[in-house]
Amino acid sequence: MAQQGFMLTMEDKSTYLHARTSGIRSRENVHNLTMEVFNAAIEKKLTKVLVDVRELEGYFGYLDIFIFGKEVLHDLRGKGVDRVAVVDIHQTTRQDWFLEPVAHIHEVNLRVFTDEESALKWLCG
Repeated sequence: MAQQGFMLTMEDKSTYLHARTSGIRSRENVHNLTMEVFNAAIEKKLTKVLVDVRELEGYFGYLDIFIFGKEVLHDLRGKGVDRVAVVDIHQTTRQDWFLEPVAHIHEVNLRVFTDEESALKWLCG
């Protein structure tokens, strides 16, 4: 599906939804692709999601993550997706990159990995 600055493909793997995206890493794009992926998983009655965002360009900073948690993750908790594995490049060694803690604050079971094998092991294990 072509959207404003990103491409998203999704594949039902029977026990989880596998989503891949590329394009621009902006607040609006991350919000839109997150909603599309969550809605697809809920529609397919899949409680686990693997999202590969390694091909998204750009940086999601401290404020972006905070707003993402407040505006997106907060509304998704308890809606049917129990576990989310995100595969991403290692964005930074800075201590302030905190997507996992923000997700946990909003009661979303989300972990970030740099390789798909580790993500799948956690997701399906």
